[in-house]
Amino acid sequence: MLNNGFISGNTIPDMSELEILDITRRLLQAIHDGDSEAYRALCAPEVSCFETDVAPYRIDGVDFHLDLIQAMKRQDVYEKLIRFDLLSPRVQLYPGFAVITYTRLMTYQGEGNPYYKTSNETRVFAKESDGWKMIHFHRSETSSDFMP
Repeated sequence: MLNNGFISGNTIPDMSELEILDITRRLLQAIHDGDSEAYRALCAPEVSCFETDVAPYRIDGVDFHLDLIQAMKRQDVYEKLIRFDLLSPRVQLYPGFAVITYTRLMTYQGEGNPYYKTSNETRVFAKESDGWKMIHFHRSETSSDFMP
Protein backbone atom coordinates (compact mmCIF):
# COMPACT_ATOMS: atom_id res chain seq x y z
CA MET A 1 0.00 0.00 0.00
CA LEU A 2 1.35 3.39 -0.93
CA ASN A 3 1.75 6.08 1.71
CA ASN A 4 -0.17 9.04 0.28
CA GLY A 5 0.29 12.36 1.99
CA PHE A 6 -1.11 15.82 1.70
CA ILE A 7 1.34 18.60 2.37
CA SER A 8 -0.26 22.00 2.64
CA GLY A 9 0.02 25.32 4.42
CA ASN A 10 -0.93 26.10 7.99
CA THR A 11 -4.70 26.27 7.43
CA ILE A 12 -7.02 23.49 8.51
CA PRO A 13 -9.34 22.47 5.64
CA ASP A 14 -13.09 22.19 6.26
CA MET A 15 -15.05 18.97 5.64
CA SER A 16 -15.93 19.80 2.02
CA GLU A 17 -12.28 20.52 1.23
CA LEU A 18 -11.28 17.25 2.91
CA GLU A 19 -13.86 15.42 0.79
CA ILE A 20 -12.36 16.82 -2.44
CA LEU A 21 -8.84 15.97 -1.22
CA ASP A 22 -9.98 12.41 -0.45
CA ILE A 23 -11.70 11.96 -3.82
CA THR A 24 -8.57 13.24 -5.57
CA ARG A 25 -6.40 10.82 -3.59
CA ARG A 26 -8.73 7.90 -4.44
CA LEU A 27 -8.74 8.89 -8.12
CA LEU A 28 -4.93 8.91 -8.27
CA GLN A 29 -4.73 5.65 -6.31
CA ALA A 30 -7.09 4.04 -8.85
CA ILE A 31 -4.74 5.13 -11.66
CA HIS A 32 -1.68 3.75 -9.86
CA ASP A 33 -3.45 0.47 -9.01
CA GLY A 34 -4.85 0.03 -12.52
CA ASP A 35 -8.38 0.01 -11.06
CA SER A 36 -10.51 1.13 -14.00
CA GLU A 37 -13.83 0.63 -12.21
CA ALA A 38 -12.83 2.82 -9.26
CA TYR A 39 -11.65 5.47 -11.72
CA ARG A 40 -14.90 5.25 -13.72
CA ALA A 41 -16.96 5.67 -10.54
CA LEU A 42 -15.22 8.98 -9.78
CA CYS A 43 -15.48 10.47 -13.29
CA ALA A 44 -18.25 11.88 -15.43
CA PRO A 45 -18.56 9.90 -18.70
CA GLU A 46 -17.76 13.07 -20.69
CA VAL A 47 -14.65 13.99 -18.67
CA SER A 48 -12.20 16.12 -20.66
CA CYS A 49 -8.50 16.69 -20.15
CA PHE A 50 -5.24 18.12 -21.34
CA GLU A 51 -2.26 15.82 -20.72
CA THR A 52 0.67 17.20 -22.64
CA ASP A 53 2.73 14.03 -22.17
CA VAL A 54 -0.09 11.92 -23.69
CA ALA A 55 -1.47 14.07 -26.52
CA PRO A 56 -1.01 17.64 -27.80
CA TYR A 57 -4.78 18.23 -27.86
CA ARG A 58 -7.83 17.90 -25.57
CA ILE A 59 -9.01 14.34 -24.90
CA ASP A 60 -12.74 13.78 -24.31
CA GLY A 61 -14.50 10.88 -22.62
CA VAL A 62 -13.66 8.46 -19.84
CA ASP A 63 -13.16 5.43 -22.12
CA PHE A 64 -9.80 6.70 -23.38
CA HIS A 65 -8.56 6.90 -19.78
CA LEU A 66 -9.89 3.46 -18.88
CA ASP A 67 -7.94 1.97 -21.79
CA LEU A 68 -4.83 3.94 -20.82
CA ILE A 69 -5.07 2.80 -17.18
CA GLN A 70 -5.24 -0.84 -18.29
CA ALA A 71 -2.31 -0.41 -20.70
CA MET A 72 -0.21 1.17 -17.94
CA LYS A 73 -1.13 -1.69 -15.60
CA ARG A 74 -0.01 -4.28 -18.19
CA GLN A 75 3.28 -2.40 -18.64
CA ASP A 76 3.89 -2.09 -14.84
CA VAL A 77 4.30 1.68 -15.22
CA TYR A 78 3.80 2.23 -11.48
CA GLU A 79 5.60 -0.91 -10.27
CA LYS A 80 8.38 1.11 -8.60
CA LEU A 81 6.11 3.85 -7.23
CA ILE A 82 6.40 3.81 -3.44
CA ARG A 83 4.34 6.90 -2.59
CA PHE A 84 2.71 10.01 -3.95
CA ASP A 85 2.01 13.32 -2.27
CA LEU A 86 -0.12 16.34 -3.11
CA LEU A 87 2.00 19.39 -2.41
CA SER A 88 0.31 22.68 -1.51
CA PRO A 89 -3.21 21.58 -2.45
CA ARG A 90 -5.74 24.36 -2.89
CA VAL A 91 -9.44 23.55 -2.97
CA GLN A 92 -11.89 26.15 -4.26
CA LEU A 93 -15.53 25.36 -3.54
CA TYR A 94 -18.45 26.86 -5.48
CA PRO A 95 -22.15 25.98 -5.62
CA GLY A 96 -22.23 22.66 -7.48
CA PHE A 97 -18.54 22.37 -8.35
CA ALA A 98 -15.02 22.40 -6.94
CA VAL A 99 -11.52 22.99 -8.27
CA ILE A 100 -8.38 21.50 -6.77
CA THR A 101 -4.85 22.48 -7.78
CA TYR A 102 -1.62 20.96 -6.49
CA THR A 103 1.80 19.68 -7.39
CA ARG A 104 1.92 15.89 -7.49
CA LEU A 105 5.16 14.42 -6.16
CA MET A 106 5.70 10.79 -7.09
CA THR A 107 8.46 8.85 -5.33
CA TYR A 108 9.88 5.79 -7.05
CA GLN A 109 12.36 3.21 -5.79
CA GLY A 110 15.47 3.45 -7.92
CA GLU A 111 18.68 1.48 -7.96
CA GLY A 112 19.73 2.15 -4.38
CA ASN A 113 18.16 5.61 -4.06
CA PRO A 114 14.64 6.84 -4.63
CA TYR A 115 13.88 9.22 -7.49
CA TYR A 116 11.07 11.70 -7.93
CA LYS A 117 8.75 13.04 -10.62
CA THR A 118 6.48 16.03 -10.32
CA SER A 119 3.57 17.46 -12.24
CA ASN A 120 1.26 20.42 -11.73
CA GLU A 121 -2.37 19.38 -11.83
CA THR A 122 -5.83 20.94 -11.84
CA ARG A 123 -8.98 18.87 -11.39
CA VAL A 124 -12.56 20.11 -11.64
CA PHE A 125 -15.39 18.23 -9.92
CA ALA A 126 -19.16 18.66 -10.30
CA LYS A 127 -21.59 17.72 -7.53
CA GLU A 128 -24.05 15.22 -9.02
CA SER A 129 -26.90 13.27 -7.43
CA ASP A 130 -24.54 10.34 -6.70
CA GLY A 131 -21.64 12.45 -5.41
CA TRP A 132 -18.68 14.38 -6.77
CA LYS A 133 -17.53 13.48 -10.31
CA MET A 134 -14.41 14.72 -12.07
CA ILE A 135 -15.43 16.60 -15.21
CA HIS A 136 -12.06 18.00 -16.34
CA PHE A 137 -8.36 17.89 -15.51
CA HIS A 138 -5.13 19.38 -16.76
CA ARG A 139 -1.72 17.91 -16.02
CA SER A 140 1.58 19.52 -16.93
CA GLU A 141 4.84 17.70 -16.41
CA THR A 142 7.46 19.79 -14.66
CA SER A 143 11.14 19.89 -15.44
CA SER A 144 12.05 19.22 -11.82
CA ASP A 145 12.30 15.44 -12.00
CA PHE A 146 15.30 14.66 -9.87
CA MET A 147 17.36 12.04 -8.15
CA PRO A 148 19.14 12.73 -4.85
